[in-house]
Amino acid sequence: MWRLIFSFIITPALAGVFCIEKVENDTNEPYLSYALLKMAERAILESGGELSCEVSSKRVRVRVRDFREIPLAYSPSQRVNSYNLYLSFEVSVGGSSFSVGGSVPYSLPTGGLGDVPRRKAIDDLIDKIYFEVLKNFRRLEDADKG
Repeated sequence: MWRLIFSFIITPALAGVFCIEKVENDTNEPYLSYALLKMAERAILESGGELSCEVSSKRVRVRVRDFREIPLAYSPSQRVNSYNLYLSFEVSVGGSSFSVGGSVPYSLPTGGLGDVPRRKAIDDLIDKIYFEVLKNFRRLEDADKG
């Protein structure tokens, strides 16, 4: 009985071959394109789909709609040291699409860390909204079946 329940739970929801054509990112943040590409690949693979750019594969596009860093706090020397990172993007699969967005706070400690805190914030935000993306991928596949 448990084997039947377990096999039902891990049965893949997506079936088919997908090709991630491109990540459209008009911002000056190259790491964002990389992180969104990896997130889309992970969602497809964890849903049971395959990644291959064949002629018959479903085309996937990710487009950044909004990417902002809103200042939250200032240091005593009047420099911004805390931000709220906001991201909104759209995923198109074939003729269907869905939008996902969210925000996370992050801080810039003193020192020469460069853009490491921003990259960590992007990763945290994508982890935060990943299950929403996965749910929407499954919903699109269910709509294709029905």
